[in-house]
Amino acid sequence: MAANDDAYLKKLCDQRPWPPHRALWQMAYTNYRSHKGNPWHVARTNFIPDVSKQQTDLYESRSSSQWFVKIRRMQLKSCPMCGSSVTGTVDHYLPKEDFPEFSVMAANLVPACSHCNSGKKGRTFRGVTPNERFLHPYFDTLAGKPLWLTRIIPPYEAAQFKAAPLPGLSANNSELVNFHLRHVLGTQFDRNAENLWATYPQYLRDEVGGSAPVSPAARARKEVASSLRTSISTSGANSWNASFFRGLLEDDGARKYLARAARTLTATPLPL
Repeated sequence: MAANDDAYLKKLCDQRPWPPHRALWQMAYTNYRSHKGNPWHVARTNFIPDVSKQQTDLYESRSSSQWFVKIRRMQLKSCPMCGSSVTGTVDHYLPKEDFPEFSVMAANLVPACSHCNSGKKGRTFRGVTPNERFLHPYFDTLAGKPLWLTRIIPPYEAAQFKAAPLPGLSANNSELVNFHLRHVLGTQFDRNAENLWATYPQYLRDEVGGSAPVSPAARARKEVASSLRTSISTSGANSWNASFFRGLLEDDGARKYLARAARTLTATPLPL
């Protein structure tokens, strides 16, 4: 990616009005890579004269080029920023309005869902402590591991759902993941969890079969573990569904509730 970024920048700086800015711009790219895009270490570059507006506009003027279409169409199991099942757009890891020099840098462009590109995250790029920033899908090796689960908050009849870092993460990584989750997940994540919670009892009933009660300690746990494995293989370890079943697998009370709710449907006679 670095070689491609540098080649694209060179080609861009062969055109007016960019030749005078090439050395400083290249230095900004090198600094971004050396600090892995970390907003606590990457400072905005001041160009003289100020060309920030022209740099910000670069992405919009070139967004239909094959350079960016290829990123937008990357084949992924889920959004690498929030874990939704939808991709197809591009998000700037460091917002182009705040870091215009990276508006067309591929290392700063993340294939994402439309929610991440225009929703809750907005122009946020860091918090108040050095561990409060977003995970970078390209540079953070941590992003390739299971990182979070969905906690199911009683009362189960009107359950609520909260994303949380996995127990066992270091304090620094837990703070990092917690910041990331707080700023990328919104109402669509809640709706997905609500739908899974509402429909899973019938799935359990169909999988177990018969009319006998479903054992929450044995059969329900087995089915939840199977659903987690399926979610990971089809949508990724940090997808919304994987997070939901990971949380359900650790929650005895929630599994007992769903097992009790897994009843045989009663057929309703059709009117003559």
